[in-house]
Amino acid sequence: MPVRLFTIVLALTLAACEQKEAASEGPPGPAGPPGPAGPPGGTVIRFVDGECRQTCTIACEANERILNAFAIGPGGTFIFEQEDRATFLPQRQGASAKVVLACARK
Repeated sequence: MPVRLFTIVLALTLAACEQKEAASEGPPGPAGPPGPAGPPGGTVIRFVDGECRQTCTIACEANERILNAFAIGPGGTFIFEQEDRATFLPQRQGASAKVVLACARK
């Protein structure tokens, strides 16, 4: 009995639902006024590179910070002294390594 009652109620509920077609879009309206200007500039990434055969310091400008640092060639270790300056200690003294910093504005 409860199953029959549920089936009847479900059938009546579905029969009461109507499907309405979506209205078509009208023509576009006029363009609005321009928005406010955004902040000046954007993220600018600048690369600083140099060659190190012994311990050397490489730095971004004062208004920049280091995003990444890497050495091409024989590896070594970076010591980050400040957010804009690092010292590179080569793995082998005398071997040439290209050191690169990726710098971004603060």
